[in-house]
Amino acid sequence: MTTLFTNARALSEHKKSMLVEMLDSVFDNLDLNKTQRERIETAYKAVGNYLASCDHPLLKDVQIYPQGSMRLRTTNKPLSQEEFDVDLILFLPHASYATRDEIVEVVKQHLLDKDVYKDLVEDLPRGLRINYKGDYHLDITPAKEYNLPSLQGHPLWIVDKHTGFKESNPEGMAQGFDEACSMLPVIRRRHVFLEALNKSVTELPDQSKKKPLNRIIQILKRHRDVWSQQDGNLHADFRPISVIITMLASLAYVEVVKSGKEYDNEFDLILDVIELMPLHIESNFDEILITNPTMRPENYAEKWNRVERLEGQKYRKAFYTWHQAAVDTFERLAGANNQGMDNVFAALSGAFGQRPVLAAKDQIIKAVNANRDNGNLSVALGTGAITAAIAGKTHAASRVVTPVVPVKRNQFYGD
Repeated sequence: MTTLFTNARALSEHKKSMLVEMLDSVFDNLDLNKTQRERIETAYKAVGNYLASCDHPLLKDVQIYPQGSMRLRTTNKPLSQEEFDVDLILFLPHASYATRDEIVEVVKQHLLDKDVYKDLVEDLPRGLRINYKGDYHLDITPAKEYNLPSLQGHPLWIVDKHTGFKESNPEGMAQGFDEACSMLPVIRRRHVFLEALNKSVTELPDQSKKKPLNRIIQILKRHRDVWSQQDGNLHADFRPISVIITMLASLAYVEVVKSGKEYDNEFDLILDVIELMPLHIESNFDEILITNPTMRPENYAEKWNRVERLEGQKYRKAFYTWHQAAVDTFERLAGANNQGMDNVFAALSGAFGQRPVLAAKDQIIKAVNANRDNGNLSVALGTGAITAAIAGKTHAASRVVTPVVPVKRNQFYGD
């Protein structure tokens, strides 16, 4: 079987495990911190409760709940010039016969009636945005019942500026994603896994409770973000949207887990998922399909099929160009690993941004120094492997020295 990752797969198990721990340290610094989460959660609950308090018949018994990255626990801190994007569904159970314009007008007017929101409301093609400028924004998508209760999740008609309504089932997609996350591959080391927690306002899922698939998608989405902002990137305006990355990665992940393949480390798992992603893109004659398994009419790749100004072709080309860039990144990390840790950190910075990588580097240095001060760190001469002395014994750890290496316990699966 051929592989896209010649250099990455050829790394030793020690070096692969070291790269996984470095990636984990980087993405620890891209998770929402407690303060950020609390501020977003406060704003989310406040707008949900306010909308639920409206006396208008269309807003009677409304429910608001998260969709997208907050629901799936795949949120990354945005790049410096961007904002947190919190996507919400506003379900109107008594709006079955209302038009799109009637629904949007009622919701918008109710928001405009409150001083705290009136200067923050913006129109979107599929709803409204409350924009806390320079920080984060809440994207609210009003929806009504789809009336197919046999479908998993919560099938909906969501408002759409161009068609009136569109079929959607974000909760069904999220439940399927949760099921995929619960499928754990065989890794020949023991890890601790935490289960996710599941009123008119549903709690925001705890972003710290992650499984392997959550973390893999964080890695891919962050790579997409940094890649799209590189100077001279001609594909930036057509970069793959997060739900496409999420769906293809989850389908690839499920394929890998169901195959029964066993892994010595998580690095090869990441490589397998990336390699298999394009194989889950469907085609039906001239139409490209990346659909919601719980709502087949919902095609996340609908823009890939646009013919005006070759727009669809541009979206398809951007995906495959990004995917190749992701492959190249892991090949570059493998090459850097053989040239010393400064080169590894430089490669990580180029792929995922300098700020989280520098933060991770500082944490790794502190961990190494602490272990050295405690006499728990030594070097196996001739191999360059770090060893940690524990309970009077010396264990070869999966890391190399030159000059800085991580020594913390692997937390790729969450802690």
